[in-house]
Amino acid sequence: MTADVHISSLVVQARPDRLDEVSNAIVMRGGEIPASDPDGKLVVVLETESEQTISDFLNEVAVMPGVLSANLVFHHIDEQDPAASAVPPAQSPGEKI
Repeated sequence: MTADVHISSLVVQARPDRLDEVSNAIVMRGGEIPASDPDGKLVVVLETESEQTISDFLNEVAVMPGVLSANLVFHHIDEQDPAASAVPPAQSPGEKI
């Protein structure tokens, strides 16, 4: 059985003079930063197993030194279907699909 995957993105505004420090802390906690600008804006992408993990991550980032704001802007649940990962039955010779 596979777990659902929660894909989310955050926008974090950091002080420009602490941008590297904040970026490193986010990456160390498992976030990906596909885009940023020198003024301190970061786009953070997460893949987690639960909404609680997203909430915990967001709360941790929001109180980091140098962070001015952290907001969730997108959340999608990629529901895994256990039947879809099952191996299909073998096809008999001459059987049409």
